[in-house]
Amino acid sequence: MGHVPFEQMIGSKLPLKLFRFNDGKKPYELNILFRKLLEELDLVRSSTRLDRTLYSLRHSYVTSELLTETDIHTLSKQMGTSVLMLE
Repeated sequence: MGHVPFEQMIGSKLPLKLFRFNDGKKPYELNILFRKLLEELDLVRSSTRLDRTLYSLRHSYVTSELLTETDIHTLSKQMGTSVLMLE
C-alpha cells in the first residue's frame, strides 16, 4: 500500500494491520502476544488483582493524554468514540 499518512489511514477504516515484527511478518493474534509479555514480566494482574488485557492499554492511553491536557475532541477523534464517553 505504500506510505499513507496516519490520519488518512485511520479515517479510511480499512482492515489493515498496524504492527509487524522486525522481520516484517504480521502478528496473527496480538492478545496472545501481549499476555505472554505480561507473564514474562510478572505483570498479568494489576494492584487491584484484575487481569490486564491489551484493551487496558486503550484506557491507559486516554488517561495519560487527559493528564497532559490533550483536547478531549482530539482524543474522541483518535479513539473513535464520543466526547460524552470520554467524559
